[in-house]
Amino acid sequence: MKITLRWLREFVETDLDARALADRLTNAGIGVEQITPVVEGLTGVVVGEIEAVERDLGVSAAGHVNRLVRVALPGRHLSVVCGAPNAEPGVRAAFAPPGARLPGLGEVKAAKIRGVVSEGILCSEKELGLSDDHRGLLVLPPEAPLGADVATYLGLDDWILDIEITPNRPDALSVVGVAREVAALTGAPFRFPKVQVVESEAEAATLAALDIQATDLCPRFCARVITGLTVKPSPPWLAQRLRAVGLRPINNLVDVTNYIMWELGQPLHAFDLDALAQHTVVVRRARPGERIKTLDGQERAVPPDTALVCDPERAVGIGGVMGGADSEVTDSTTGVLLEAAYWDPGSIRRTSRALGLSTDAAYRFERGGDIEAPPDVLARAAQLMAELGGGTVARGLLDAYAEPRPHRRISLRPARIERVVGACPPRAEAVRILQALGFAVDDSAEDLQVVVPSFRRDVHQEDDLVEEVVRIWGYDQIPLTLAGGGEIMPVKRPSGLRVARVMSRALNAAGLFECVSWSFLDPERLKRMGWDDPAALIALQNPSSVERSVLRPSLLPGLLEVLAINASRQMPDARLFEVGNVFAPHRDEDGDRPAHEELRLGLVLTGLRAARAWFAGSRDRVDVHDAKGLAELALHAAGLTDAATADWPADRVPAFLEPGRGARLVRGALELGWFGEVALAAREVFDLPGPVFAAELSVSALAGLPAPGVKYEPLPRFPAVQRDLAIVVGSEVTAGAIEAAIRAMRLGLLTRITLFDVYTGGQVGPGRRSLAWSLTFQAPDRTLTDAEVNRLHERIVAEIAGRFGAEVRGA
Repeated sequence: MKITLRWLREFVETDLDARALADRLTNAGIGVEQITPVVEGLTGVVVGEIEAVERDLGVSAAGHVNRLVRVALPGRHLSVVCGAPNAEPGVRAAFAPPGARLPGLGEVKAAKIRGVVSEGILCSEKELGLSDDHRGLLVLPPEAPLGADVATYLGLDDWILDIEITPNRPDALSVVGVAREVAALTGAPFRFPKVQVVESEAEAATLAALDIQATDLCPRFCARVITGLTVKPSPPWLAQRLRAVGLRPINNLVDVTNYIMWELGQPLHAFDLDALAQHTVVVRRARPGERIKTLDGQERAVPPDTALVCDPERAVGIGGVMGGADSEVTDSTTGVLLEAAYWDPGSIRRTSRALGLSTDAAYRFERGGDIEAPPDVLARAAQLMAELGGGTVARGLLDAYAEPRPHRRISLRPARIERVVGACPPRAEAVRILQALGFAVDDSAEDLQVVVPSFRRDVHQEDDLVEEVVRIWGYDQIPLTLAGGGEIMPVKRPSGLRVARVMSRALNAAGLFECVSWSFLDPERLKRMGWDDPAALIALQNPSSVERSVLRPSLLPGLLEVLAINASRQMPDARLFEVGNVFAPHRDEDGDRPAHEELRLGLVLTGLRAARAWFAGSRDRVDVHDAKGLAELALHAAGLTDAATADWPADRVPAFLEPGRGARLVRGALELGWFGEVALAAREVFDLPGPVFAAELSVSALAGLPAPGVKYEPLPRFPAVQRDLAIVVGSEVTAGAIEAAIRAMRLGLLTRITLFDVYTGGQVGPGRRSLAWSLTFQAPDRTLTDAEVNRLHERIVAEIAGRFGAEVRGA
């Protein structure tokens, strides 16, 4: 919103310049985005009068008839060539004599035109930099002082403040609203516009009537009747003030409504009284299929539940948004019904969005107006309209206000200000600030009793008053102190967040990309994947679509959906993971089924194990061991090194995994998660062409375990010894069981066990397989001898041979 500094000073006496004032307002929450002069580069232009038109000089190249006119200034007469059609004797206009400067033209000099010397320029709005209108001279009133500086007379030596008002402060969307803020900030006196409306003997109630049928959409509707008006151009001061704030002058009656809206923040509308059937205004809801032609010339179909301003025969305006073309003020208008109303903000917002019609009135009404403002605003507007249009104001106000709203009353404790902010202004200063902002304050008791004015719809509770006091008192008044006397407490993250972060970093370092998938899934897809029990899913009460209507029971469907998107974009190789919540119903003791929420980490792999390159094998693809290894990597990062694999019970094998191609990850009786190959049926749900391997871990379960202790171990100073162990066992014996047996021996010098080969084939016979490990032995205090290593190796061979019937192939 734009306002001018001179207009602002009509209501608050302040000596601050534009920049200092902008700084004070911005620090108080009324942000001034830009400060610009009304006109830049305009000096020396004065009021001149055309005394006579001496002769025609012919048609110019632009098609204008040039004439030589004589311009009078105090004590001077100058000859000027002018092509304006309204350059007539007796007209007073803006005149730039030699030596003056015009925006975009620079210094004015005498010049010879068509054989005669032109001693200056008679100016249109374009030459003065006011607009692009070049159709004729900017005509000034006959009473304009001859020789007076035009910039001062029209208020062009002024500054424009471009203010950004937050949505919760509709009271500041006016010159008066900003002036009230300035008065509170500076202590300067605040003056409300003087209202001295002169009423005639005729009663307004005998000239017009109101019928408000939709009081929920329009809680208050007020009107004034003005007759005997003459439509004509607005005086220059009014037209220029509107141009300065970005509005286009139209005529004296319409310009008054725009002027008052900017001055007081209340949108108005003037209806041609004779265009209203029975001189009656009806406010009702739109009927099905109803249409209206608005002021912009467009015929619009209005949606249901739209508030319409009508007469008994037809709609004449869209309430709070835009008037209708059938009742607008025209050159023949002699009487108007001037309307000011309070409209339901939600209704205006819906109507404006539905019609794609954003107006200055809708902008204010959808933020919430002042329900008590219409009577005073109408009086001010009627006074000004009668002065500029020569009409008379009918006696009385038409006011439909079914349910007056009481003012909110709030107690404010000075101790609360101290507690919230850390500082408090003196009591008298707090009272002054609130009163300057328009609040009524009773300070007879210990706590201040504050009555909130109707225009401050954003103030509802005590802390809102705290904010009002502090922002005007000044945030710079709050002392700078360290919290807790200088003690800074360390940040403590929830255990779930800590575990999730370390696991995510480990998987990122292993080359996996983190993604975020939808928490809402398609129940039909889940059914095809194996979740065929609706009772095991949680349905949304108000889903955006059927495809997003249940909460996810697992991270796997979302990750598979991401893989499908990658595959559709020619990216068949992917290694992804996600950390997120999954949901399942949980029946409590009362028989209710509240949602059980669990934080999990899921990962999926498909395609080649290494990046595609000429030197990389095209058949080296990821398998179930990659999924298991990455799951164990994440567990190790979380501090869990003793996880084991276990088969599912027969009745709990997931339908989304291939049989025999997956297992659970457990620690004793604690379920940590699972890994495996995604079943073909589940892959087909997402049109995934190749095998997919996945794992899912419970971060919530890991977060419930004691945090791992940090143990420092120095780097080894003595060399390690490696020995290979290759054995042949029955195919039912797992490598994990053998490794667990070796670790259970607690050989202090055995520091690492790495499985590097698994072989099945004719060399080992049917039903058998060969497993090979690399064993690393190392002592922290000496170099090991071959004899020591041999003894340890022999103990390991004897243990696994005795427990598993293993045959040693070689060492």
